[in-house]
Amino acid sequence: MNKKERVLAALRREPVDRIPRGELAIEPGFMAMYLADVEKPMSALEKEIYVRKDLGFDFINMHEFPKTLLGYADDGYPIYQSPYNDIFKETPHSFQLLKPALEDIEDVEEYQTADLSVATSHLLEFYENNTDFFLISQINGPVSALDWALGMEDYMCYCMTDPELVAKLADKIMDFEIGRAKMFLDKGAEAILITDDIAFNTGLLLPPEAMETVAYPFYKKVIREIKAYKDVPVIFHSDGYLYDVLQDIVDCGFDAIQSLQPSAGMDIERVKKEFGDKLCLIGNVDLNYLLPFGTPEDVKKEVKDLAKKAGPDGFILSTCNILTDAVKVENAKAMYLFDKE
Repeated sequence: MNKKERVLAALRREPVDRIPRGELAIEPGFMAMYLADVEKPMSALEKEIYVRKDLGFDFINMHEFPKTLLGYADDGYPIYQSPYNDIFKETPHSFQLLKPALEDIEDVEEYQTADLSVATSHLLEFYENNTDFFLISQINGPVSALDWALGMEDYMCYCMTDPELVAKLADKIMDFEIGRAKMFLDKGAEAILITDDIAFNTGLLLPPEAMETVAYPFYKKVIREIKAYKDVPVIFHSDGYLYDVLQDIVDCGFDAIQSLQPSAGMDIERVKKEFGDKLCLIGNVDLNYLLPFGTPEDVKKEVKDLAKKAGPDGFILSTCNILTDAVKVENAKAMYLFDKE
């Protein structure tokens, strides 16, 4: 099997020749550590390809969120406007909301996102033309998008006081995200990833009744429209403890789920037993202790055990989030090359 065939088969829970592997993203700090002894000059995209190929990755995920540079703050960090029309300051490791997309949720009827023409697909086109990776393009889900656009505190309060107005705003923003997904499919994307952090380590950020209004209807709408446009797998990402809503995620129509954070109590063996016939499982390699502080021997042992529990079919090897700069290079190699003696 080639990379594309292998990942697609896994997402469809079909037999594979080996467990596919990869990451949603690689932090620049990890890239720098990995390439410290490589003397060949490379562009940023060439570095990305080099590291992914060297680790035996089968897929690449592209997060191409459009933003317009407005200027710079007094501390030198850039200030952007998102397509949702919020304004934020970006630092290397965080974002600061300066102006929400809406000052008052009561103004939702007049609200409009930016035109879809601001969306780009440059990364997708580059990787489509220059690699043989399976191509995944990322869009935002309704919880993360509105959390971003309104600020977490206001968003959470509005979900309790004005859930129907929040749903109206979500509908407008998700129409923009659907447009982006269709554009990515036109440009060669082979699956769509919806990222929507809906949980922390012990449960949901929002109560179940709020999820029924501001989240699940929009997952269903996005998946319905994507699959009507092109029948590709749709993947869900959220960190945190998700046991209580895994059936809801299945019912929304997702084909796969990424993260399965072990430090949040997500037991891959239990998830595989209960949902392995409905979802491809992606992730579950610990980022809290194992990869930053364990030994390569620890990592290889854990990953071999994980492969037995979750694989070989319907499973993609990945960390439970992204490949961070806290991960030791030797541990990353032990993880991804666990079956190469």
